[in-house]
Formats: sequence, C-alpha cells, structure tokens
Amino acid sequence: MNYLMVDLYKDFQCSADACPNTCCAGWRIIVDEDAYQKMVDHQKELGTPAADWIEKEEDGLYTVKLAGEQRCPMLTEKNLCRVVLNLGPDYQCITCMEYPRILRTFGSVLEGSLSMSCPEVIARLMDKTGVQFDLVSDDNPGKPFEHMTLYRFAGAVRSGMVDIIQHTADIFLVTRLFASYYILCRAVEFYEKKEMDASFLQAQLDQYLREEVLYSLDGYLQKGIDGRDQYRFVKDILPVIDGESGRWRQLILLTIEYFERAGVERYEKDMERFKEHLAVYKTFYINYWIYRIFQDVMEIPEYGKSKERFIYSTAQFCLIQSIAFVVFARNGFLDREDYIFIISSVSRMMEHNTTVRKDLVAKLNEFHALSPAGLLMMIIA
Repeated sequence: MNYLMVDLYKDFQCSADACPNTCCAGWRIIVDEDAYQKMVDHQKELGTPAADWIEKEEDGLYTVKLAGEQRCPMLTEKNLCRVVLNLGPDYQCITCMEYPRILRTFGSVLEGSLSMSCPEVIARLMDKTGVQFDLVSDDNPGKPFEHMTLYRFAGAVRSGMVDIIQHTADIFLVTRLFASYYILCRAVEFYEKKEMDASFLQAQLDQYLREEVLYSLDGYLQKGIDGRDQYRFVKDILPVIDGESGRWRQLILLTIEYFERAGVERYEKDMERFKEHLAVYKTFYINYWIYRIFQDVMEIPEYGKSKERFIYSTAQFCLIQSIAFVVFARNGFLDREDYIFIISSVSRMMEHNTTVRKDLVAKLNEFHALSPAGLLMMIIA
C-alpha cells in the first residue's frame, strides 16, 4: 500500500479552546453507533443522558442535537469537549476524532489531506514556507482498483498543476491558475477521448512551465481583467452564501451591503489598496492552492467533473477574498485572525452545505462562468 499525505497530516493537533472558529458548532455532527453506545454506557460520568443530546434521525444516523448558537451540548463555555475531559479522546465519535483529516482510497493508494474549514490548518499554512508531500509504502497490497490507469494519469496532471503554482511564484496568481486550469481542460479532453496519453500531456506541461510562456500570458491576462465586470459578478453571486447568526452572519451582511452601495469606482480604488496589502500572503496563497488542487481535481471515475470542481474552488476563493476585501475596506487593514475566521467559515459553508453548493453552481452556469473566462473573473489576489 502507498500512502501519499500532505506534510501537516501526520502531526496535526487541534488547537482546542484556542480555536477562533470551533468545529463543534454550526453544522450537522454525525455520531457512529459505537460512540453512541459509549455515551449511553458512560452517561453518568458525562452528567447528561445520551438521549438528551443525541438523536436517531429518519435515515438511521445518530446526530448531535445542537443547542444555542448551534453548539454541541458537550462543548463547554471554554470551548472544550466534555467527552474528552471526562472520558478521554478515545471516546469521541469518528467524526470528531478524524476531523479535519480527509482520507481517500484509490486501490493501492491512500491519500491524506486536511480540510481548510479548520482554522488551525489555515494558520499552519500561513506559517509554512512551502508544502511537501510524504510518500511511504508497506507490504499491504490494497484492494483491486479498476480505475488505476485513470488515477495515474490524473495524478500526473495534478502534479503538473502543483508545479505551475509552486515553482513560478513571481508570476501573477491568476496566470498560474489559468495555466493550471488549461492543463486540466486538456487532460479532460484526453480522458473523454479515452486517450490518456501521459507523454503528450507532459509535453503540454513542459510548455506551460517555461517562464517565457507564463510571462507572456501574464501580461495578456492582466490586461484582460475588467474591474467593473468583476464587481458585478461578485455582487451577483454573494446572495448564495449563508450564515445563521453571530460574527459570520454579520460579515456576510456587511459584504453584501458594500457591494450594493459602493459602486464600481470606489471598488476599484479599494481593491488597488487591498491587493497591495495582500503581498504578505504570497506564500500562503501558494500553500492554499496546492492543498486545493490536491483535494479537488481527482474526481474518479468521473474525471470530467474535475473542471467543475476546480471552478467551484475558484468561486470559493473569490468569496473568501471578497469578504476579506470588505473587512479591509472598512478597517483599513486585514487582521490575521479575521482572515483565518473568514477562510474557515467560507470553507465550512461551501464544503459541507449542499444547498449553497447547488445554488452557486447554478449561478456559475447562469453566468457561463464554468470556463477559463469565468475563472479570470473570480481571482482576487
């Protein structure tokens, strides 16, 4: 068996009560049956009957009954878990034990990454000078996988996209993402023709990894981005985002209000200052997009959907940057903690809210944004 992991996976540790956006509130928490039984057996130690805070739904799954502000009832006022405090970490349900880790199996390959809905993951990525991947093997043969040829082909594509993001840092981000998306589109063409020719694809990659090609593309694309069109696009897609209460809801309302009232001229002036401020996050954006590409462009066996997944990730980035931009425009600065909160909140909403995902994809289709031109409209960096 081969194990391919992002380098933060192995030593990730929850920040617990120091977390600025706890994962124990605001979404559906599924409890596996073994963990539920443990809660029944140890409800005296917890001081709460299991039936008071865990329910069995119509689909047969056990879920936590969220309390005020959508918090898990086991979450203390100091944002610590009573299950861990009273029983120990081994008594957590699988959901809580594994999050934010993401595991995917492709035959004899197990891939591990981390969700950016977790603030600690984002903070660690902000502090890293680069992303590495750990590859180890053992004697476990793994299970047969009928799509291994596609996996190897898609893996080569993904590696090429990561190289474009990682090794051309002096090129405008939108240019690197555009080149990466073009490579993905070409790969999907090969896949749809059932001609997964890795050598021909490598020639395409080698062409786009040449600095002179990227520099030429860089100048062309920067001239093609219209701030007015971007302003209107963001204004139109903002209503799809969702927030029930508290700090996150307030940020959404402030962002929508800005785009309703500011106008294009003020937007362009504020955006110019915002982009200058973002220079401090240059390395973080490289790390962010390596993680996104690693997680989002391996739709197997339906590899054709990888293009939509990449555009969806770009829309997610657009919403993150739009909300962060409004915070900057109002305050004159963007605090690191605020930025982490925004990234984790948008990631949580878009990775785990099927309604938002459906509505956003519908909007992107409406604006014909599932395309290279649509991608250009969404990169704010």
